[in-house]
Amino acid sequence: MRCPYCAADEDRVIDSRPVDDHQAIRRRRECRACHQRFTTFERATHEALSVRKRDGSIEPFRRDKLHLGMARALTNLGLDAETLRTSAARVEAHIRRTGGRVTTSEEIGRAVLDVLREIHHVAYVRFASVYKGFTTPEDFARELAELEHAAESSLPRSTS
Repeated sequence: MRCPYCAADEDRVIDSRPVDDHQAIRRRRECRACHQRFTTFERATHEALSVRKRDGSIEPFRRDKLHLGMARALTNLGLDAETLRTSAARVEAHIRRTGGRVTTSEEIGRAVLDVLREIHHVAYVRFASVYKGFTTPEDFARELAELEHAAESSLPRSTS
C-alpha cells in the first residue's frame, strides 16, 4: 500500500477491525517513512451484480446508490453513520445471497424495506412512500395501519 502523503510503499498496520456487518476490514496504517497515519478498507471482490429496473433496462448495481436511498429515508432521525453503513451492507449481502448476477429493483426495494422496518418506522414509511408510489393520504394511512398491526402481532401475549 502506498502512503497517500509521501508515496512510500512501506507501512505498518496499527489496527484492524471488521466493518459493514463483517463485509469489509478497516485497517489503520502508519507510513514507515513519514509516520503519517491513514486508513484503508479491504473488501472481497464479487462478481458484477446487475439490476433489472421496472422498465426492463439493466444497469450495474451501485452500492453508493443504495446507500444514498437509505440515507434519505434516515435523514434527521438521529441514527449514526455506522448504522446506515451496516444496514446498507445487510441489504447488499442479502441481495448477493439470493442468487444470480442479475437482481430486480423490486427485490432490492423489499430488502431495504425489511431492514428499515427493523431500524426506524419513520424511515420505513418514508422509503415505502417512494418505493410503493404513494399518491394519497390514504396510502400512508394504510401503510401505517399495516405497520401497527405487524408491531402488535409481534408483541408477546399475556396469559392471565
